[in-house]
Amino acid sequence: MKLAFVFAHPDDEVLSSGGSIAKYVALGHQVSTLCFSSDSVRKEEYFSASKKLGVQKPMIFDYTDVKSKELEITKDFIDYLLDFRPEIVVTHLENDYHIDHRAAHNIVLEGIEWAAHETQHKNPHLVTKLYVTETTILIPNPHILVDISDYYDQKEEAIKCYKSQLSKGGDNFYINFHKNRTQMRGAQASTKHAEAFLKVPLKQNSPFYSKKHSEL
Repeated sequence: MKLAFVFAHPDDEVLSSGGSIAKYVALGHQVSTLCFSSDSVRKEEYFSASKKLGVQKPMIFDYTDVKSKELEITKDFIDYLLDFRPEIVVTHLENDYHIDHRAAHNIVLEGIEWAAHETQHKNPHLVTKLYVTETTILIPNPHILVDISDYYDQKEEAIKCYKSQLSKGGDNFYINFHKNRTQMRGAQASTKHAEAFLKVPLKQNSPFYSKKHSEL
């Protein structure tokens, strides 16, 4: 199985779903992470964090921000989907507080749609599942809780790679917040640590898709 974890900025992937990334890598799946924007410092931190999680294919675009570059990033993201061809994509919540996070959500939806069009591509690709996950905005009623108890330490070590970000919100805010969040989700999941996801419906058939019809 191929999974793509796609976010606006370096550190979003670790804070949101670092435990799940490490888990699916350890289970032998092909895992790629992709961040849409960066600077030189966070880019270096991103690749260090990716090593902590064991990611085989960390990718990053060098845009300075996401919202003002939606069209360009969408085109690059479609190329990414056609190259990596993931079955599952994970990204930001639609109603996230950050304008770039909301823009990234829209880019992911557009990219998934257009990557599947056989009218546009010789070898289109249809993503079968899309999930959204938490950063500092919590999901009220998650659809999926992934047990990351065995991988929480990797997640925290990866968070620590983002030295340029750790002072934001006060000393140890990111580590404390996300530790408490995964413990809270763990209590909901009857385990020590968990990460929460919502499933976003994706159409599987279209006159413009290779797959024109399905069964219930």
